[in-house]
Amino acid sequence: MFLKRIQNRLKIVILSFLFILNAPNFVYAYDGSYWTQNVNVFNLSCTDGDVACWIDERNALDTLPLIMYKPLKVSEVKKKHHICVSFPHLKDSYWVGVAYGIISEGRRLEQKITLFEAGGYTNLATQLNQVDDCLNNEGDALIIGPISSNGNAKQIELIREKGIPVVIIITGINTEVDANSLQSFVNMGYTSCKWVADQEKLNKEKTNIVWFPGPPGAGWSIASHEGCLSALEGTNIRILETNWGDTGKAIQLKLVEETLLNHASGPEPNFKYIVGTGTTIEAAVGALRARKLGKKIKLVSTYYTPGIDMFIKRGLISMAPSDQMISQAIIAVDQAVRLLEGKQMATLGKPEFNNTGRITEHVQQQILIVTPDTYDKFDSSTTLAPKGWSPKFSVD
Repeated sequence: MFLKRIQNRLKIVILSFLFILNAPNFVYAYDGSYWTQNVNVFNLSCTDGDVACWIDERNALDTLPLIMYKPLKVSEVKKKHHICVSFPHLKDSYWVGVAYGIISEGRRLEQKITLFEAGGYTNLATQLNQVDDCLNNEGDALIIGPISSNGNAKQIELIREKGIPVVIIITGINTEVDANSLQSFVNMGYTSCKWVADQEKLNKEKTNIVWFPGPPGAGWSIASHEGCLSALEGTNIRILETNWGDTGKAIQLKLVEETLLNHASGPEPNFKYIVGTGTTIEAAVGALRARKLGKKIKLVSTYYTPGIDMFIKRGLISMAPSDQMISQAIIAVDQAVRLLEGKQMATLGKPEFNNTGRITEHVQQQILIVTPDTYDKFDSSTTLAPKGWSPKFSVD
């Protein structure tokens, strides 16, 4: 009974996060010198593994403040700070988009940015060492997308004990921090799998899907998995197979090809949808085309990339949600500077106390659902880096 209540509440809360592309409350403007955007702010700040917190009724949209996030103006910034930024990797265009947001806002606020990437989700030790090296080199603050919600926690606790502000971006952490700029991947996984269930709700037969949640052990992929399972509870959708793996293109392509060999070698495939990471779905487009299965198997991503964008425009992918990662990144830089200079946070003290009694600002971007039918209404400026942009690892 408890689990059922949790699932029902999760459905109510996460459905409230979804955002229709032509809704009137979406505002974003960025001219290189100043930007504003409507965002939601959590009433209750959550650590990554605290699912009960994520689905708390106080975090439903009808109780979340919707504010116009107004960042600092350059004239309001007292000095140049050294902000260390750590990503799990830059192997896919999702994290490249995050890098673009960080670098762009660092330049706008005239801050020193040093960006590191660990090379993959299996390289926790590398990320830990890179963070220590940067902060020991006169780093003033840390913005980090943790590889592991648990594995990075102790280091972050020690950093904060030294009075160094920590801002979490994209992937959550199971400890307290000073600010969050992220959308829960519980919501992202839920959104994609719920969309599939809605497409098939009139189908009296069971519909099989193959599910690719991402790297084993990564906080965001575990969260995505939990969200998907919740969305499919009580529906006619059955997960035929779950394939965990790093989001490198070669690894995901191999997983997709193995799945097709095992479940789509006969006259008809044993499943109707591939649902998974952006890298998975990009790889699947070519794999399906090579086997002439493009009209028999539908593709749904759990996040947005330039490749996903191109394939949705061409009608080769059925749906992908965007968590507006560029916007998450630029807000994270603004949060870091405010913390360093003792300025009031842009959300005026929200959220309220978390379950340990400490205030932690948590800004959440609204999820944009993009399909071939809604593509023309989609503004990609908060999601995709400009075409041809390549990561810069420092701003002085």
